[in-house]
Amino acid sequence: MKKALKITGISITSLILLILLVPYLIPGTISQEIETRINQNINGKAEFESTSLSFFTHFPSLTLSLNNFTLKGSAPFQKETLIHAKQLSFRLDLSTIFSKQVKIDQIFLDQANINVQVDEKGNPNYNVYKSSNSTPNQSDGASTAIKIEGIFINKSNLTYNDQSIPMKVSAKGLNYAGNGDLSQAIFDLKSNARIDSLDLYYNNSPYLLNKKIDAKLVTKINTNSLDLMFNENDLKINTLPILFVGKFSFLKDGYDINFKTTAKETDLHNIFTVLPPSIANRMEKTTIKGYAEIKASLIGKYLAKQQIMPTLSFNIKVRDGNITNPKAPEAISNLYLNLQMKLPGLNPDSLYIDMDSLYFNMGKDYINSVVKLNGLKKPTVHINTRGSIDLTKWSEIFQVSNLKGIYTIDLKADGQFTKKVVRSGIRQVDTVNVIPKFTLKSSLRGGYFKYPSLNASIDQINFNINGHNTDGNYKHTQLDITDINLQALSNYIRGSASIQPGQMAIDVKLKSMVNLAEIKQFYPLKDLELNGELNMDLQSKGIYNKARKTFPVTAASFKLANGRIKTAHFDQPLTQIVVDGTLTNKNGTLRGTQVNIKPISFVMAGQPFMLKAAVRNFENVAYNITSKGTIDIGKMYQFFAVKGYNVKGTLFTDLSLKGLQSDATAGNYQKLNNRGRLIVNQINLQSDLFPKPFLIKNGVFSFAQDKMKFEKFKASYGQSDFTMDGQLGNIINYVLSPKAKLTGNFNFQSKRIFADELMVYNTPKPIPGAPAGSNGVILIPSNLDVTLSANAGTVYYNELQIKNAKGNLALKDGTLTLNQTSFNLIDAAVNMDATYKSITPKSAFFDYHITAKEFDIAKAYKEIKTFRTLATSASKVKGIAGLDYQLTGKLNQEMMPVYPSLKGAGVLSLKKVSLSGFNMMNAVSKATRRDSLNNPDLRDVEIKSTINKNIITIERFKMRIAGFRPRFEGQVSFDGRLNMSGRLGLPPFGLIGIPLNITGTQDKPIIKLKRNKEAKLEEKEED
Repeated sequence: MKKALKITGISITSLILLILLVPYLIPGTISQEIETRINQNINGKAEFESTSLSFFTHFPSLTLSLNNFTLKGSAPFQKETLIHAKQLSFRLDLSTIFSKQVKIDQIFLDQANINVQVDEKGNPNYNVYKSSNSTPNQSDGASTAIKIEGIFINKSNLTYNDQSIPMKVSAKGLNYAGNGDLSQAIFDLKSNARIDSLDLYYNNSPYLLNKKIDAKLVTKINTNSLDLMFNENDLKINTLPILFVGKFSFLKDGYDINFKTTAKETDLHNIFTVLPPSIANRMEKTTIKGYAEIKASLIGKYLAKQQIMPTLSFNIKVRDGNITNPKAPEAISNLYLNLQMKLPGLNPDSLYIDMDSLYFNMGKDYINSVVKLNGLKKPTVHINTRGSIDLTKWSEIFQVSNLKGIYTIDLKADGQFTKKVVRSGIRQVDTVNVIPKFTLKSSLRGGYFKYPSLNASIDQINFNINGHNTDGNYKHTQLDITDINLQALSNYIRGSASIQPGQMAIDVKLKSMVNLAEIKQFYPLKDLELNGELNMDLQSKGIYNKARKTFPVTAASFKLANGRIKTAHFDQPLTQIVVDGTLTNKNGTLRGTQVNIKPISFVMAGQPFMLKAAVRNFENVAYNITSKGTIDIGKMYQFFAVKGYNVKGTLFTDLSLKGLQSDATAGNYQKLNNRGRLIVNQINLQSDLFPKPFLIKNGVFSFAQDKMKFEKFKASYGQSDFTMDGQLGNIINYVLSPKAKLTGNFNFQSKRIFADELMVYNTPKPIPGAPAGSNGVILIPSNLDVTLSANAGTVYYNELQIKNAKGNLALKDGTLTLNQTSFNLIDAAVNMDATYKSITPKSAFFDYHITAKEFDIAKAYKEIKTFRTLATSASKVKGIAGLDYQLTGKLNQEMMPVYPSLKGAGVLSLKKVSLSGFNMMNAVSKATRRDSLNNPDLRDVEIKSTINKNIITIERFKMRIAGFRPRFEGQVSFDGRLNMSGRLGLPPFGLIGIPLNITGTQDKPIIKLKRNKEAKLEEKEED
């Protein structure tokens, strides 16, 4: 017995000594091995202050601890911390310490901060594990094996911030225990997780705040395919139990997700505890009862770089709901809800909502609604909603004391909100709205609203709305608003309004008075100061139809006295604002319409402006308009902070215009009394016909009867500049009648004109509907009858430089006519008479007669694109030629000739020409074996031709070359085909000749010594 006790005592003592001594005998070996393993298997940087070995940390196993452990993340977050823990520990199997393999079976993370980051491109910071394609040699003497059976996280915090979604999750007080054989390729991980406080933000908006989480999870992990299978998972968020199943797979650039959650047969109160804080916080003292079910799923691939996102689905059912709040006068009862929501690809524009029923009561109040929505940009909706609610009750529920009134609604809507683009010009695009078909009845009685931060309220809010649309065309909408009554302090709006946009029909009775200084007491005005009293009295009923000469019977007055406006965008106010105007019509005709502005005036930056106008009889307008003062347009845009514009310039007026439209139309100008001046400086003007704006640098316009005289007028357009003086006529008739034309005559001068900038589609950004890669033609306005005496230094057009252009220009009926025009082109004096007319933005017509006594053929080939196209074989021809030609045809969308459309006739005179390298003559020389015909020099040869349907027909012409007398005639096509006849007259007098048959192309002519009996070249009709 004593011997047994002795042996036992010795064994126990030895074991205790072993437990105490082992940590001191082998810590260096174990620590060094762990550090080596970490460094070999990560791409990040790991640091720790010290290591320790102990049997007592997780008795009876030996535990290696890395104290104050820090791990940096992977690129692009390599400078930021991924994990910082007070202690990272590894439990070692004591039985393996002295074997060939030391087994690490559990990992502990204590008091850690885990910071997971994903950037906007989907790059995470946790890719620190260094993968290896090599297979470990099982027979080597590896001293350590990591065979993890458990992972434990204690008293830690986790942040997951994914900017590519964007979503942020923050978990505080995280405690996690996970058990499983992690060394296996496929294993089950049993987990228990508790979180004291969980926050979830999506797109910077909170959806969960301070929620407690308790989860029991069983996860099957496949390390070969990096798949996670969630098979048996019970999750509780606050008091809401959720069944959670699914699959999560790691992909090269993202994840493959299949998550499904269900909360079946739960109490409705449990759902409210996990709602976003904006709702849940208001329900703290609310009693909620009822039956509810929730289903949610997130399924699909998440590949941020390819912008591929999973689909989110959410369904909820509520039955027999009852919500009671101590501050609410009555409970919400009979709550019934069926709601389905789907967000394919997490794309908001693909949002689908199907609420096929929502119903509840609050005493006598009720809501019964069906809402279906598909998409956001062009949503398709189906709505059937009826309800009657006391806003006072709801303001008490939501602790809002600034809302009162009885509101009723009965709305049925079915269709799509979309837009149609209707082109009203080249650059002018109108957007036409298409709306759902609907019927609406709505009213508010005893309404009241007050901003909490302001002293005064908007009270006595009353209105009735009745509206309908039967086909979705917004023009066919009928909207009636009756019993309008709004009161705020001394301000009010009272009346009714009925509108039919399609028929331009109105029935409006409105009276209002607004003390602008009082607005800030009941409506928040930021950076805006107002003063003045605005009165309006409007009564108008009828249809506006210009074609039928009808106008609503109207009596309207607008008055503002002593007005003042100050904005934060400009340091000086608009002061002394006076508006006094009336619009009257007693018989419903255009003839009976009268407008009287008496006046509109204001002062801005010390500059006064005033406008008075009396206009009557819109069938034969009688006008009496005076205007005097200065408007600084740049300051005005700055004053109102109009975005997207950089406008400057001033406008000064001192005008008195009085007369009758019929006198202007009939030419009875002596009966008109139009006089005064208009001075502009640095003003931009944009026309739909031209891609760039015209900048009027300065201009003085004086008025006399129907004429407007231009003085000191300087302007620019793109890189072009010009000055003008002269006058426009028929001004009044042009303004008052859409068919009237401006007349006038001007002297026009310019240093440089870039004609290509006038081409209709020549813009940096493409115009919808414009042909791809096309600049279009130059459009000529059709409402002008103007002549100009023009002088331009240089005109840049289609790679040409036309210098010293002088002549007379006429613009009439959309046609440009040039008379006695002279210019220099390729250093040659040219005279031209021409006509140009734009047909469409893509085509134009021209007709010109051009004469050039002498021009250099080599320069023409080098600098004129059209000449190179028509005379491809003249690349080496040198000398002087003359031209006298009449040509007519069409231009395409690049302002280049449409060759099949060309018709013309004229003479090309070869003054002194060397046909060096001229293929046809060299081919004739070779065929007739007469070397003297090769590269000949010619003098005083006239070649007459006509052009029609892509064919140039050349009349017979003769030449003299070294005693020979060749002659030619026939046809040449614009694509270079030849069909020519010729005769080579032999010395001494050419009485005997060799017949020539010339076919092929200008580049490769075919010469046969025989008569040409072949048919004519095939003509090409215009497309």
